[in-house]
Amino acid sequence: MKKAVTIYLLCGALLSGCSWMDDNKTVKVDEIKNQELVLLMPENTTASVKYRIDTFQKYAKQFETANPGVHIKIEKLPGQSYQRDLDARLKEGKQTDLIFGPFYPILAEEGMFADLLSFFKADRMTTDDLYESLTKMVTTKGNLNGIPMSPAPLAVYYNKEWFDKAGIKYPSGDWTWEQYFDISIKLKSANTAADREIYGSTIPFELPFLESLGQSSGTSLLSPDNSKVSGYFDSRPVADAFALLAHHVNTSNAIKIVDNTGNPTLSEMTAGNVGMSIAVYGMNYFLEQNKGTAGKTAVAPLPRLEKGKKVNSVMIQTLSIAAISKQKELAWKFIKDVILDYDSEFHKEWSRQELLTSKSAVQKLNQAADPVINVFLEELNYAITPAAYRNPTLPSLLTKKNIGSTLDATTSTGVQAALTEAAYKIDEQLALKQQQK
Repeated sequence: MKKAVTIYLLCGALLSGCSWMDDNKTVKVDEIKNQELVLLMPENTTASVKYRIDTFQKYAKQFETANPGVHIKIEKLPGQSYQRDLDARLKEGKQTDLIFGPFYPILAEEGMFADLLSFFKADRMTTDDLYESLTKMVTTKGNLNGIPMSPAPLAVYYNKEWFDKAGIKYPSGDWTWEQYFDISIKLKSANTAADREIYGSTIPFELPFLESLGQSSGTSLLSPDNSKVSGYFDSRPVADAFALLAHHVNTSNAIKIVDNTGNPTLSEMTAGNVGMSIAVYGMNYFLEQNKGTAGKTAVAPLPRLEKGKKVNSVMIQTLSIAAISKQKELAWKFIKDVILDYDSEFHKEWSRQELLTSKSAVQKLNQAADPVINVFLEELNYAITPAAYRNPTLPSLLTKKNIGSTLDATTSTGVQAALTEAAYKIDEQLALKQQQK
């Protein structure tokens, strides 16, 4: 947020010594100057996660220096069980002030996060500097549950040499899935290799892609109350979109289905087995570190269906204040001074591996001048709330194991029949899960 235009209420600045009403209790700001903030973060062995932790540790130290007497303790929970462990910790009431990690709608529904809108309003600030599509995702029952960070929109990585060899113009701007599949055939034909199987492109068979393809038809995969998929996931528009994919997988042998946008996708690109792949922001770093792809790859926007609309199922991380925190004002000050202030050096550091969500910081760092970053930033304008956020059980059910057989069908009618059968079984599991709550 711009320091020059931010106007604080008389009692909004933490160092003023004014009182703040919270949970029907008046807390003197002077009394919290020597308190400790506990920030929770998920931990695993990936370099990106380690970088996130290191960056937060660095700017936590700077915040402590700027605010003598304040200490920020970063506690790490295993990434594999982060949601479960976080839920247990919050219900136990163990000190937790700030929470960084994947956004968990179920915890938001349970009221585990403080509403940040009240803090914005108290300091006469707005969320205008953040992407509206992202703040909408983390808003539950009118409450803003966190600051959206590290968004992961999908886009298309492609090898320019493959396109040059095929005599095809590089993809850019508004293009379609129909064009993507046709180009895949041409890339395979022009880039054959004697020592291995070549494909024109990969398709990640996981929910973010499936939803981006399906909702391009204008139809949601979930009912409005988020309780079932029957009648939506197996609707004719979605079935036609899936049938388009199935047709090209079965007839051209130019598209390789992979499990996800992570290592399987990266491996196919770096091995020189494909000319295009769908992946999230961040893969460009690894492609540039590989001798076979360095300097040869570029990024294009995610396609849309020819008769559909452009959408992108974007997953995000959030920085939230725990509802159980007894130091919400100090936690908010950390968010405001480090994350929301676009002049903060945090943004420059964070942007080395992550996509920024502060539009002012993006402008200050001139990130739109980078062709790769700019594509992903533009994709945020088409972000839709992922089905995984609307019903957290869905990602474990809409998997290749459960619905991969839909690609075996040879007609749109066959695909729809397979989707209907899968939707019935998925709804049974969703209902069972709801009963167990």
